[in-house]
Amino acid sequence: MAYTSGNEIEAAHYNGFATSVNALSGTGTTNRGLGQSTVVAAVSAGDTVSAAQWSTLLDRIRSLRGQYGRDGSITVDTVTNPSAGGTVSAFTTIAADIATVDTAAIAVASAPPGHPGAVTNTPSQAGLFKVLLTQTDTLTFASANAMRYFFNAGGKVEISGDLASPTLGTKATEWDNLLAACGTYQIFNTTSGKSGGSGTVTTNNTNAGFWDLSTSPTVLFKQNEDSSPYTANYWQITGTLDAAPGSSTVLTIAVTWNDVAAETAFDAQAGSDANTTADFVDGTKTTLFSYAASNTTYISAEWGTPVWSNTVNTVS
Repeated sequence: MAYTSGNEIEAAHYNGFATSVNALSGTGTTNRGLGQSTVVAAVSAGDTVSAAQWSTLLDRIRSLRGQYGRDGSITVDTVTNPSAGGTVSAFTTIAADIATVDTAAIAVASAPPGHPGAVTNTPSQAGLFKVLLTQTDTLTFASANAMRYFFNAGGKVEISGDLASPTLGTKATEWDNLLAACGTYQIFNTTSGKSGGSGTVTTNNTNAGFWDLSTSPTVLFKQNEDSSPYTANYWQITGTLDAAPGSSTVLTIAVTWNDVAAETAFDAQAGSDANTTADFVDGTKTTLFSYAASNTTYISAEWGTPVWSNTVNTVS
């Protein structure tokens, strides 16, 4: 029998809706699932679906709606939960409402608003560099499901660079300018991209979210210096997983400061030390690795507490 107003509401109808909601709220698979323990229980064939059970289903849909930023955009927001002893009418748009939430879940970026404080790690190098600086961090989760829940809920990872107090000359100053122009690179569930900054980006892999990464390094971001003679210099980010998405527990982010521009024979700011120091970059060179989990207004934090670890911090 069809699920329409005027017909009997069968357990199979209710259970179909419950299965779809549980796939989003419970363990789920791949880019669906938040690990919540408050799943919607099934109803046995032939049993009556109680008002309390309908209310549980509707409330769970509303929680998902809030989590994925669709407040006021689904019909369930406009209906009243049934009361015990009353007549339950078919909520004719419930399938469409679940589909709306499902679409929002797959595309989630940074939702809902109000991430808690960021968790950061900031490897630094205070010495000179002339060719290559590599700073690599890993973000490790307790389980593959915890990693999925983090990104499926709207958790994000951010990477940015900073050069503090460069003094040796023009090239060091231009590196400072390049890092400011790079802004902050953000990794979400199915998308990524540069936030802030300026200039022309060489690579801005906006389609490479968590679910698009693999066990081979993916170049996520690259931006070259825009001032001659240093236009060959660039700052680059790659991302790698220790296993396929959904089975992985470790995200590795490698940041390289690549100084490949032709060397300058003389820099007036370097004075008498031009031949030995003008093409080195001084100052404190730092990469900021950061993550912010979803807030817990609508769900519990089943992703646990992932941990940053610096694995490479080398300069040449």
